Amino acid sequence: MPVGKEKSAILDQQDKRVREQLSKIKHKIMVMSGKGGVGKSTIAVNLAVGLSLQDFMVGLLDVDLHGPSIPKMLGARELKLSRRPDGRLGAIKYSPNLKFLSIEPLLPSEDSAIIWRGPIKISAIKQFIGDIDWGELDYLIIDAPPGTGDEPLTIAKTIPDAYALLVTTPQEVSLIDVKKSIRFCQKVKMRILGLVENMSGFICPHCGKPVDLFKRGGGQKLAEEMGIRYLGRIPVDPRIVDTGDRGKPIVGAYPESITAEAFDELIRNIIAATELMQKELLEEKYMRIAVPVSAPNKIETSEERFSLFSIYDIENKRILVKDVVKKSDDQSLLDFLKEQVVTHILLFNPTEELSERLDKENIKVLRIDDKDGNPDQLIKDLLSERAKA
Repeated sequence: MPVGKEKSAILDQQDKRVREQLSKIKHKIMVMSGKGGVGKSTIAVNLAVGLSLQDFMVGLLDVDLHGPSIPKMLGARELKLSRRPDGRLGAIKYSPNLKFLSIEPLLPSEDSAIIWRGPIKISAIKQFIGDIDWGELDYLIIDAPPGTGDEPLTIAKTIPDAYALLVTTPQEVSLIDVKKSIRFCQKVKMRILGLVENMSGFICPHCGKPVDLFKRGGGQKLAEEMGIRYLGRIPVDPRIVDTGDRGKPIVGAYPESITAEAFDELIRNIIAATELMQKELLEEKYMRIAVPVSAPNKIETSEERFSLFSIYDIENKRILVKDVVKKSDDQSLLDFLKEQVVTHILLFNPTEELSERLDKENIKVLRIDDKDGNPDQLIKDLLSERAKA
């Protein structure tokens, strides 16, 4: 087999393993921030532990390859990957309901530096998902490095149904940067679960009461401004630093504290939000509809010429965003639609073979009879009909 085809076959097998593993995970949440130092990993760790304490099966994936901190924060630096009877490696078991994985246990020493460029990082993240046995999970929490680089982009492309949980602090500089994360999510078609404001207020170490020593409320104001969910706020608490250093997350170490109660409220809101977003998909209250076009106002009817697509984000029977996106010449139709996280495609007289291929990928076909119709008007007519139903 030629080298190029052999490499392609290996990548196809890896993608297949990734899809098989992801099919066993109900909800995937990437915790991300526009800048460092906002407590993103603290949120990810306490969210994962808190969910596991509520009897959910949870996975925690650390894709901060250059600065992994999850093993330290869990107090699990001595734990190693286990090998299954079938030879596959399993994620590290932290508790009966929580597994995790990080690059750190795979390094020669804790202070080894990772000096990798993009392609190697992309491959490593895909291996973390596809080559590791995570089992059946209710939630996979993914701790991404700050910013909008290779790691969050790889997650967005590899896990197209992942949600983004944005972490900010009340300060203006953090709020400015989290807007970039919002734009990133919009660009890569990642639905935003919501925003949490960390380091909001201060918990006095003497009396345990909250004090508005620092700014608060900036995250809530930004969420309202940008039209995304505000999921809660976590105060500054000296015990968060202490519990993180000792490897005992605060939701378990001080379950009666004000901070743990704040995390409990955040977790309740996240559970409600994920269930609601799942329901919106099932009830088609949220749709991403692709329409192949040959010109801005003309539908393309031949699959062989499917190259340009108008893509509509629909929520509660109204158009939120419309994009026009070109498919790469070397990209298959199904790969393109999955990359764009399309839920529906509007087609004129599709073949049974094409319909079956789309159905296998859970992409619903919306059939139309008017091949000369204006795509924008056809979408509006569709939404109008559904509103009457």
